[in-house]
Amino acid sequence: MLIDWSDEYFIGIPRIDEQHKMFFEGVHRLHKVCVANEGEQVVLETLVFLENYVRGHFQDEVAFMREHEYPRVEEHRKLHAKFLERYLELIGEFKESGPSQGLAVRMGEMVQGWLVDHIAEADRAYAKHVMERANRQQ
Repeated sequence: MLIDWSDEYFIGIPRIDEQHKMFFEGVHRLHKVCVANEGEQVVLETLVFLENYVRGHFQDEVAFMREHEYPRVEEHRKLHAKFLERYLELIGEFKESGPSQGLAVRMGEMVQGWLVDHIAEADRAYAKHVMERANRQQ
């Protein structure tokens, strides 16, 4: 079952929060096109869109962390790489087997589960660092 976006996922950095919200919407769209059996091309386009979105978001997030001298940026970057590796495996599965409700469910659970956990732990940690750093500089 997909999780809807909730304000509890805000980390307090508007640009990143908006990207996370769009990430949720992309997962919902992917699930919808898989379950509705809209055809392999539509599903593939959605998978690729989401992959590109994720790559852009990850780059933006890492750049933001570096800009704010987050000391665990490399550890965070590795979490992103691991997620992307798993996501690309699921795309490979789609290319082998085609769209299915099972794939949609696994994809949704994997992506949203990772995203919720990632926001709750890793992203909140760097957001806390940024806020503390800003307070020290005032």
